[in-house]
Amino acid sequence: MIAGILLFAGFLLLVRAELGTRATETPTDMMAGGEAMMSARRVVAVVAHPDDAEYWISGTLSLLGKAGARVVLVVASNGEKGPNKVGADNLALARQEEQRAAGRIMGYDEILFLDLPDRSVVQDRDLNRKLTDVLLRENADLVITFDGFKPQMPYLHPDHEALGRVARSAALELATKPALYLFHTRRPNIAVDISSVADAKIAAFAAHRSQHGGDSREGPVKANRAAGARYGLPPAELFRAVRQVMQ
Repeated sequence: MIAGILLFAGFLLLVRAELGTRATETPTDMMAGGEAMMSARRVVAVVAHPDDAEYWISGTLSLLGKAGARVVLVVASNGEKGPNKVGADNLALARQEEQRAAGRIMGYDEILFLDLPDRSVVQDRDLNRKLTDVLLRENADLVITFDGFKPQMPYLHPDHEALGRVARSAALELATKPALYLFHTRRPNIAVDISSVADAKIAAFAAHRSQHGGDSREGPVKANRAAGARYGLPPAELFRAVRQVMQ
């Protein structure tokens, strides 16, 4: 009986360790990796819905642009099944406009909408090819997308993880071997200090009025502060580098 209890307790500890978020590098190395990330010059970020970028990675994308990179955002779905707190007649078009407004605030160079169905983006059998075409067209040296294999718990979304897996495959299959960084990950090894663009990130997230009514929303930046504080760092967006930027 006691042996069984101990075995079960050990199993629970293993599950907790696997599903919990844990950095795999020292804070100093994580920050150094974030600084090295800024040397990329042709960046393609792949997200599932309008507002995904603004929540998780807009600070990093803005800093990359300020450092001289061309930043292209690919949005797979228009998020037409999400909230509609502004009563838009056509939510898909409204969310595209919100994404464009947010992109202007953060300085993205181009936004591409794939117009795939919300909550079932990977039903498109040509998704890998479409993403590959964008990466080749842009000659991307850095690809950023969701972590489809080790997403940060507890929040999960079928579009996020599925898209992350397809985008990861597309990037790793390229002969040009672009760097690949994954966000919303429970195994971060890269940290980007977003202190200097935190106010812009708040404003960009607020542009997604259909999702939260237009009020200023500091939730993403609060999450960045908490993420940084966990490792003794400033407000940070965290990533898992699968293949790192080569300086």
